[in-house]
Amino acid sequence: MEPNKEQIVEIPNHLDSLSLVRQAVRSFLAGDLPSDVTGKLVFCVDEVVTNIIEHGFPEGIQSPIYVKMRKTPKQLQFIITDAGIPFDPTKKKSETWKHLYESGLDGGFGIRSVKKIMTIEYRRLVAESLNELTLSYNRIEP
Repeated sequence: MEPNKEQIVEIPNHLDSLSLVRQAVRSFLAGDLPSDVTGKLVFCVDEVVTNIIEHGFPEGIQSPIYVKMRKTPKQLQFIITDAGIPFDPTKKKSETWKHLYESGLDGGFGIRSVKKIMTIEYRRLVAESLNELTLSYNRIEP
């Protein structure tokens, strides 16, 4: 693995772009992690970008979403920036798996899963009117 690496991907804010996100994350992580860990991280980024697309933009509004991927020997970070409706998932209390299942609610499983796998930080970049969500995964090198 290279000591430090960074890459930025810009995607349109529509669901057809999700395959680009998955492909970019897999390519960025290629060969660095076991396939099950790579799959979990791809899932997390995909889930967050899906939520941004589905809930962050009123119908018909076109605006790019940026995914900055950072790799160091100790940590992987995915910094997702968008100009959508502000939402801080760190302030949303995650229901229990049992409650989500029994309630029949549509939603909640994805962000709860992401919080189990990665550390999430949210910042509202007020001057730029942007949301910045950082997903971090700590790892120990062999």
